[in-house]
Amino acid sequence: MDMTTADPLVGATLDRRYYVESRIAGGGMATVYSGRDLRLDRQLALKVMHPSMARDPMFVRRFINEAHSVAKLSHPNVVQVYDQGNDQGHVFLAMEYVPGSTLRDRLGERGRLDPQQALQIMAPVLAALGAAHQAGIVHRDVKPENVLLTRDGRVKVADFGLARAAEDSQQSMTRTGTVMGTAAYLAPEQIEHGSSDDRSDVYAAGIMLYELLTGSQPHTGESPIAVAYQHVNTDVPRPSSVVPGIPPEVDELVTRATERDPRYRPGNAGQYLAAMLEVMPAGSAPAAVPSAPAPGAPAAPAPPRNHDTIEVDLEQVPLDDEDDGELPPLPWYRRVPVLVGGALLLVVFLGLGWWLLFGRYESVPELAGMEEEAAEERLNQLELGLVVAEERAYDDDIDEGAIVETTPGVDERILPGETVTVTLSKGPRMVEMPDVVGDPVSEAQNRLEEAGISEIEESEKASHDQPPGTVLSSDPEPGAEADREESVTLEVSSGFDVPDVVGSKEQQARERLEELGLNVAVEREPNEDVDKDEVISQSPDGGTTVGAGDTVTLTVSNGDKIEIPDVTGWNVDDAREELENLGFEVEVKETPLGGERVARYEPQGEAKPGDEIELHVSPLPPDQGGGNGGGNGGGNGNNDDEDDD
Repeated sequence: MDMTTADPLVGATLDRRYYVESRIAGGGMATVYSGRDLRLDRQLALKVMHPSMARDPMFVRRFINEAHSVAKLSHPNVVQVYDQGNDQGHVFLAMEYVPGSTLRDRLGERGRLDPQQALQIMAPVLAALGAAHQAGIVHRDVKPENVLLTRDGRVKVADFGLARAAEDSQQSMTRTGTVMGTAAYLAPEQIEHGSSDDRSDVYAAGIMLYELLTGSQPHTGESPIAVAYQHVNTDVPRPSSVVPGIPPEVDELVTRATERDPRYRPGNAGQYLAAMLEVMPAGSAPAAVPSAPAPGAPAAPAPPRNHDTIEVDLEQVPLDDEDDGELPPLPWYRRVPVLVGGALLLVVFLGLGWWLLFGRYESVPELAGMEEEAAEERLNQLELGLVVAEERAYDDDIDEGAIVETTPGVDERILPGETVTVTLSKGPRMVEMPDVVGDPVSEAQNRLEEAGISEIEESEKASHDQPPGTVLSSDPEPGAEADREESVTLEVSSGFDVPDVVGSKEQQARERLEELGLNVAVEREPNEDVDKDEVISQSPDGGTTVGAGDTVTLTVSNGDKIEIPDVTGWNVDDAREELENLGFEVEVKETPLGGERVARYEPQGEAKPGDEIELHVSPLPPDQGGGNGGGNGGGNGNNDDEDDD
């Protein structure tokens, strides 16, 4: 459906200045249009609040205040706000028009970015957030959809303050602490307490960096509540546990920003940017990112004091003139404590040396074949504070999800606080191809995914034997070996086009359709323009895609006259209804004796729709209707017969 032509605002002019050209996108609180400033003759973007939001005075007031604050921001990475207005209930913002795409679009195209590309995008995002934080503005809805990428490579952050306005409006109405935002990027304190500050934006930026590096969000679930629960109760993993090879310092950028306790995160986006610039290679930061740390970054520590050097003049030290500089030997009884002390000191040093070389180490236990949780519990029993990292690899002998090997290996020494990398089995790489031929394609996909095959391609082929969406064949064939790292191709029935039989005789049309495996239903109606027994129309129309077993309904002409049914002996009301349904006019002729049954009718045979049929009624008993009336009356007037009896 063309949303542009269906939108009543397209073609309108707001505040007698802003002409609405076309609709760009829609969201939960507003719709964005491309427009033109008629006064300054420049293109801009118009964000118009949904009517449900615009009717809330608290939201409108808060939204206007936030718009005024954001309009004061002048930063190359912030989408500029030019104006704000309210025209006949349409609350709107006039903003800088940014041609290009969103960061979400970029992720959809590439899947994920390498660390350098991810940091080059995040740096200007943090520069924009840092400028906002310095001005006392918290974004509250940092996510890839609100990061715009221009065609010339610039990065722009949009929608400052919108979530705050909606959040305050909701809280004022319900007093339940409603938090507005996207569940995937909400900080734990926003979920638990409904509070947010600069560090909440830092958390969302850390989640976004994780998504850029891995192509997925760290916490997922079947509902926003499930995702929010994980934010509160589960740490964000290191990106390298999902994509091996990501540098540790980049891992650290993610884990520091996504600490569940906000006290351990960077205090604002400026501090986070300063940490990121230290990690980025020299010369790799975009031009839009300032080379110096943003305001709020920690200053370099001052040199330590109380370490001054004191010079001593040896000439002022009193010495004995007869002293030759040699110490006299100690008596033997004085030397015994010294020897004992020396021995004890030697034992201490030897023990310390042994502990440094061997004693503080522990051996890595055998974990192969264990489930991940059991392995972590076993490592925790060593009480070394070990960090467990994950990798995944195919293995023909170890069940999926169980541990294949560890690094360091079994019985190798490990120090407290070091990292143990466990390799989890993804199961065998080669599996037997399931037989999905004849299955609906959705069911076939589920069965393949259950077998561990995720790369599934489809091709369509016309089929007169199978309904559309049915799997006709697979590559590899059923029972053959399938590589889980390679794609599987399913050939799917697209059905076939139903032939056009309008104008054909009923029998010919029926035979042609039934030869293709189609069911045929026939409806008849009078038609002055189409010969009797000729097809007037069909449903579905010719050229429509159908499948074997589908039904095609043919409407067949009865010519310009139709047969008048024999209603002799019928209940008069039933006869009237039957004839009127066929399009006839009905006139009831009653005898002086009255009656409820049709004694006779005129005319008989055929008549045109609209012709009048006369029903002559008499008090005939139901078993003396005469002629065909007994049979017809029995079929249409059962209840009346029972009443008469």
